[in-house]
Formats: sequence, structure tokens, C-alpha cells
Amino acid sequence: MGLTMYGANDDDLDGIFHRLDEQDRADRHAHFSSSLIQLWDGNLEYPLEVRSVIFHEGEDPAYSVGGGKTQFVYDSPEGHYCWDLIRPDEDLHLTVELVDPDDPQVGFDSRVLFKAIDVDMVDAEDGSKVIEVTWVSSLIWWDTAILMACPALPPAVQPIHYYVALGNIRSAFLQAIFLSLVVTYSPLWRFVDDWTSPASYRDAVDPRRWPLMVSPVSPLRDATKPVLAAFRFDMALPAMIDQLRDADCFPTAKLWRPGDPQPFPKHVTLTRPVVILDIVHEELVPGITGTALDGWIHLLVQLGDDLITEIVHPILDPSATKALPSQHPLGDKLGLAPAKPWPVYRQGEYSGITGITTSRISRKKSRGTVYWTGGRSPEWVNSAITLAITTALDYLGWAMAIPGLGNLYQGEFDNTLLAFAKVENRRQARRAGRFAIRHVWCSEGSTGFGMATAVALRKGYYDTKPRLLQTVEVIDGFPYRIGRDIRKGSACCFEMPDGSIYVDRITDVKHRLDRDEELRFALTVGDGEADPDPIAELWAQASHIRDVARKIFLEH
Repeated sequence: MGLTMYGANDDDLDGIFHRLDEQDRADRHAHFSSSLIQLWDGNLEYPLEVRSVIFHEGEDPAYSVGGGKTQFVYDSPEGHYCWDLIRPDEDLHLTVELVDPDDPQVGFDSRVLFKAIDVDMVDAEDGSKVIEVTWVSSLIWWDTAILMACPALPPAVQPIHYYVALGNIRSAFLQAIFLSLVVTYSPLWRFVDDWTSPASYRDAVDPRRWPLMVSPVSPLRDATKPVLAAFRFDMALPAMIDQLRDADCFPTAKLWRPGDPQPFPKHVTLTRPVVILDIVHEELVPGITGTALDGWIHLLVQLGDDLITEIVHPILDPSATKALPSQHPLGDKLGLAPAKPWPVYRQGEYSGITGITTSRISRKKSRGTVYWTGGRSPEWVNSAITLAITTALDYLGWAMAIPGLGNLYQGEFDNTLLAFAKVENRRQARRAGRFAIRHVWCSEGSTGFGMATAVALRKGYYDTKPRLLQTVEVIDGFPYRIGRDIRKGSACCFEMPDGSIYVDRITDVKHRLDRDEELRFALTVGDGEADPDPIAELWAQASHIRDVARKIFLEH
């Protein structure tokens, strides 16, 4: 209509549509044909471009170690590279990336690195030999990094019980990872590979020459949420992943190689292949100050929001919601900046237009209406019972001239009063029907009376109540392109059948290649798991801080 106001007729509109459609098709074709797959040796120095493959697939999840599988014909350059040129005791790597001659940054940003864990030679039914390689994604370096209690001392001497990470989560966790790299590569408590070579000492003491490095970060500009964590010989990924997920962050391990743009020109100039460990913060809502204070502001808003609403992933009504809210009711009142624009995938008949290939909306039915928890009485109850019984026995012994009668009681009546609790949701039972599932044991509550009891019962109710779970898979390039418009961890929306818009993150990036089809990416939005109860999450954060304090000050 706007074009018609300026004198455009229907023919002009048709011509504009066709030109835009042709340009879109050309951009999509260039995007699909720009993929590059390469095999690498153990030092990531000598590549071989993969041109002939029977089958290849891989995935790169945001919060766990992914993997993949590739099959080559043995009598091919790729097969000989994997089986003959690479020594049996040498590592084998593979990279998948997009290439844009006009923008080298696309290659670095989209590159996914895999490490081989199995290389098999298989005799096929037709008599040919096939090389089958099993891969793990680059998060394996996070998964195998160990966090010592006192990295400055050898493992046999650890006078400090816990290493404490305190501060904004990206700064605190990357500092812990850097100390792990110091223990791994520096000559602090290990000998260099060649003690007669000055180059070995230079490689050991210069972090720029290590195979792994940590992304530089400014604590004053770190807008991630604050964290308090304690590590004692823990593996990094399992120890950090829950807090990273809660802070809208995810770990990455990106390969930089010569020819890529310098990632940190103000801090360091890289000259050798290196895997850069980083924590990416995909914030949904921009901060107010642009400093570390934003992390504390968002934490307070989230905690307050958990107390007044059960919304975890917003479901927006486009006809009733104002454009780009801050996503938190309290955030709107406090003046937080609007959320960033989110890519939206719409419902449609053809996936080639909408991008949605598979969507799943699960109606989870009621799995219980009566909630039980407990096991122990509160300590003050057991103490009161002991005091009452021993006092009564002492008086009885005094009256009968039998001293020490109170010592006969040895806690036989402990954990008999206020040891268990039960709550029933009769409204849900009536709505479910006469044959509803009734009883649910909530194992999180250890006592029958206390805050832990209330939280356990609340969590049991939240986990078993009827609700909707959403997950969707979309294909690359329709309309958003991986590595250019969106990436792993990006927030996006997809339209539900009722027209509402569900907001979640890209949690997995999968790709597939075979003899008949070029490389294609598929993105998973959401994880198909139930959202955590906000009240339980609030209590869990308080419990985590309490546990850290107990570890630091009480455990010996």
C-alpha cells in the first residue's frame, strides 16, 4: 500500500516481488554452497579439504559435549589421510564452517571443531573398505578441564579446601579455567617437553603459545549475573553448567587459525592455531549502565520476578503485547531497556517458506495430586522429645531412688513427630477425573516441617501439574542463515498453532552431508524439558550460596 501511495502500480509491485525473490534465492544458494569441511592433524596445521564422503553428520549442543560420525571410502584421499597419514597415536580433527570471501569473520564465527575418538576400518558388504570416524565436539576441552582447590601448589599439597569463584559469572569462571590451563601447560609443577630447548620454555611460559587460551575479559565491563561457586578438583563443565544456563550464558571452544581475523587485537596477536575458550552471554535485555553493575541489576529483577510470576519462557500474544518488552514485569517498571529483536519462525504449509520442519507441542497430563515428603523430624523436635523423656525418667528415678534412669532413653522416639508432610490438590484431582494418579513422593524434602518441606512440596506440584512443552526444529536459510543472522544460543521465537509466539533459545546446531545432498544445517529451539519452578529456583540459589559458605567455613 505504501508503494501505491507513491504511484506504483500492480506491475511495479510484481516486478519488485520477483526481483526480491530472485535476490533471496541467490543469497540462499550462495549460503548453502559456501560450506567447507576439512580434516586436520594433531597440531591443527596440515588440512585436507573433504570432497568425497559417504556420509557425515554432527551436532554441536550449547550445554553438553556433542559429536558426530563420518564415513569415507578407504581408497580416497580422505580415507588415506585418516588411516595412513595420521599416526595411530596422533589426534585427528575435523572442522565445519561457512566461507564468505567478503567477510572472513563468518568463517571464524561459524566454525565448529570436532576431535576424533574412534577411527575404524570396516569391510563393507560389497568388499570395499570404509573408514568410519566417531567425533566429539570441542566442548570436550571444557568437560576435561579440572579445577583445583589451590592451583598455585602441587596436587599433593592443598592447604586451601576450596577455590572460590566470586564475581560476575564470565569473569569468575574464565579466571578458574585460566588457572586450570596454567596447571596444564606452564612449567609451574611440571617439566617442559624438552628441557634442553629454549623454545620449550618459551612455549610453556607464554600463554599466547599454548594450544588452549582463555578469551580476555574486563571484569568492569562484564554484564553477566554474579556467581558464588566453590571448586575442589571438579571437572569444569559439570561443575559450571547449571549456573551458566541460569545466567543465559553458554561455553564455547572456537578454533582460530592463521588467516582468520585477529579476535583480540587490543590484547594479543595470535600466530599459531589455538582453541579459544570463552563464555558467550546472549543477553535478552540490554543492561542499563554497560558495566558489571548490570549483572546485579538483572539478578535482582529475576529474583523479584520469580516471586511474583511463574513465567520462565514468555508466550507472547502479538495482538496484545507491546513491541519488545523487557521480558520481566518488574523490568518494565524499573525501566530496563527493551529486549533485542528476536527472529520469528512462522507456521506455514511449506517448510521451505517458514523454516519450520518439525514442531512438537506436548500436553503433559497430571501425574499426581497428593504430594508427600519428609523422613526426619526437625532437630528441635527431636531435642524437645529427648529433653521431655529424659527429664521425666530422671524425676521417676529420683522418686524411686534409681539415679541415672534418664540415660535409658537413646532416641527411640526420634523422627516420629513432624517427620512427614502431605498436601493434596483436590481441585486438580477433580479436573483430572475419578481415576487420576494420586500419590507423588517429593524426595527433595528431608524433614517434615520447614522451608525445605515447603519447597519440596511446591516442586512436586510444579513438576507433575498439567502443562505444555514446546520444541521445534528449523532448517538453515529459511529465512535466517546460521553464522550470519543467527547462531547457537541466540534467542528466537516460533509461532504456535494458536498464533501465540513462544520465546526460547537455539540449543543445538546439527548438520548433515552425504553423496546425494550438500551440507545442510538444522537448528533445535528449546530442549523439550520442563521449565524449572521459579520459586524452587529461587530457593536453590539461596541453598547453593549456603552450601558454598558451609564448604568454605565448616568443612575440614
